[in-house]
Amino acid sequence: MLIFLSCMEETVTVDLMDDGMYHDTLYVRGITGFTYQTPPQLGNSTLLYFGTDSNGFQNPFALFRVSNTSITTPVETLDSFVDTTIEIDSAKFILTFNEDSITTDMIFDLFYFPGDGDSIFNESESNYLNLTENDLIHGVFISSSTLSQQEPDDSLSTSSYPTLSFDIAHIFSAFLDTSNENRNRTVMVKPQSNLTEVIAFKSSESGFTFAPQIKVFSHDTAFVDSTGDSVVVDTISHTFISTNDLSIIIPPDGIDENPNNIFLGRGMTYKAIIQIPDLDSISIPQQAIITQAELSFFYVNDTSQSNFYLQIHPITDTVSIAELQGLLPDDPLVTEPSLIAVNLSNNGRISLNIREYLQLHHFGYIQNQGLKMEVANTVSPFNIYSFFISNLDSLAPKLIIQYVAP
Repeated sequence: MLIFLSCMEETVTVDLMDDGMYHDTLYVRGITGFTYQTPPQLGNSTLLYFGTDSNGFQNPFALFRVSNTSITTPVETLDSFVDTTIEIDSAKFILTFNEDSITTDMIFDLFYFPGDGDSIFNESESNYLNLTENDLIHGVFISSSTLSQQEPDDSLSTSSYPTLSFDIAHIFSAFLDTSNENRNRTVMVKPQSNLTEVIAFKSSESGFTFAPQIKVFSHDTAFVDSTGDSVVVDTISHTFISTNDLSIIIPPDGIDENPNNIFLGRGMTYKAIIQIPDLDSISIPQQAIITQAELSFFYVNDTSQSNFYLQIHPITDTVSIAELQGLLPDDPLVTEPSLIAVNLSNNGRISLNIREYLQLHHFGYIQNQGLKMEVANTVSPFNIYSFFISNLDSLAPKLIIQYVAP
């Protein structure tokens, strides 16, 4: 078996099956962890949420910023509809439901913000602390739509998913007014009444087909025969997708945190710092190649939540636990991009492959400041995961290191 290490300045090739190689296994205990919290940031989520879930998460509204350039051919810009020879037959703002069926009709309202500019929200920075419904109270009502299985206009149907389809033809010109320096293409959707369950729609991250979009049907009046004897009209469909969208999630009060556990969750934005003690003093030969490094944690409650993914980032600066108390407005940790593949098991524990991290540390490329752990953006924001961190029995986290050395 050969192993190649190409993340160093020079590629290292090692034959691990050489008879002269020494194999050993180390067990590391005393691993500690700490949970900290920041506001939820769901701008990279593939779903947009509305309603209140059973744990108290509230999702009151979602915001969308639509591109000026169509994804359909011929490629057009919204500004091109200023042309007086083009007539708009219909214009709809469409959201696609995440499920393939619905059980009840739900009504939603659409709003826009004429004259406000396109800085109403930031997909990566806006959250329930810096953007509230009161900040958007000046939004102007456009129209309502009932979640339905079939499109009001069959020509708009692109899938079997239920949709919301808002009529925006009567205000469409607001997106085209090039004389308005504060013109924006931001709209807001909110349920007309409180929803006692959470429902989800597909976001722009879900792909072009199901992204929130403005769909416009138009024809060019220049092709109309003025004599009336033979009228030829070319009707064209144009699709302008949302390039930025965000549903605001308001988490419930913090859970009763147990200092013996660490917690993770997207909606609560619980993140964890994992610290592995005394890596510098672990007796590994200088020329050793780490072949395996498995860091494992046990669930506090082993449920179906085993099926999820984590992001792990090496921390590059000193961590002060005292500065991570309470709800932080921003994440203060400085980290490297994720280096680590995560393997998850279903027997009550997670197993993290941190071989690359330990190898880089062993060769002196990074310091052992700890690891930042958070759930990936594919995970439901309403789930909270907890793991034992300070138990001294078989449920305590542990690190198993295997290496070879000449």
